[in-house]
Amino acid sequence: MPFSIVNKEGTQVLKLEGAVTIRHVADFVAKLGESLQEGLPVEIDTDGLEDVDTCILQLLYSLRKTMALSFDDPSDAFVAAVDRCGMRGQLLTAREAL
Repeated sequence: MPFSIVNKEGTQVLKLEGAVTIRHVADFVAKLGESLQEGLPVEIDTDGLEDVDTCILQLLYSLRKTMALSFDDPSDAFVAAVDRCGMRGQLLTAREAL
């Protein structure tokens, strides 16, 4: 799977690798539902990400409305996809601004 979730020092890390696209959306949503713990912040690790599509970015934005997500040091591929979809303001700004 091109994504995984691990707990690390009071934070949940959602790692995105390779290409994460609409083909993965059902598994992605199921994994989020069964693995994410309410109340713990989520750090998105995009270091190994090669491609991500609009569907996954929209899911992350939706998740960001209910959980504290951070995109520390996002990869060039992630930033390019965010910009291509016009979602910089929704994903790469401080949560307080939302």
